[in-house]
Amino acid sequence: MKRLSYLLAATAFTAVPLHALASDAIVPPSIIEPVLLAPAPGGPEATADAGAMIVAPLRLSNVTAMYFGTVAPSLTADDTVVLGPSGDKTCGSELTCLTDDHTAASFNVTGADNTSYTIDLPSTVNLANGNGVAMTVDGFNGSKESGTLANGADTFDVGGTLNVAANQATGEYTGSFIVTVEYQ
Repeated sequence: MKRLSYLLAATAFTAVPLHALASDAIVPPSIIEPVLLAPAPGGPEATADAGAMIVAPLRLSNVTAMYFGTVAPSLTADDTVVLGPSGDKTCGSELTCLTDDHTAASFNVTGADNTSYTIDLPSTVNLANGNGVAMTVDGFNGSKESGTLANGADTFDVGGTLNVAANQATGEYTGSFIVTVEYQ
């Protein structure tokens, strides 16, 4: 008895006319009557999972205000008071810093555990006295540029440079500045 072998591809079937088979060939019924499976309309399909994790939004609060202390200006020269983020203060040689009650600004950040964030500081802000006379604060610098919320919380401090003009008008100068944090 002769055996006839056929190689069938898994993705396509080729129909072989019966008259092309040898007369004494043994042909399995599945080859004589092939069953062709039509693909689903629109092609193959697959199912995918989808999801999301929502974390707590970042929250930022100011704990301590930035304060340069009491300063006496020069009659003839501009100068600066530099307040570091660690709270250290350097009074320019043309100025007299009269008090040691200066403080760097302190902030608390809260959010999702063990996530990182970045800090954005302003470039310049104005402080004004009750008569509208202004001084600028610039050179803002933080104790860090970014941080990690270990157990969902972190802190940082901010210092800056107060620009005092010659014969700066007297008065209590106030103003505010914006610090922003963002998940990294």
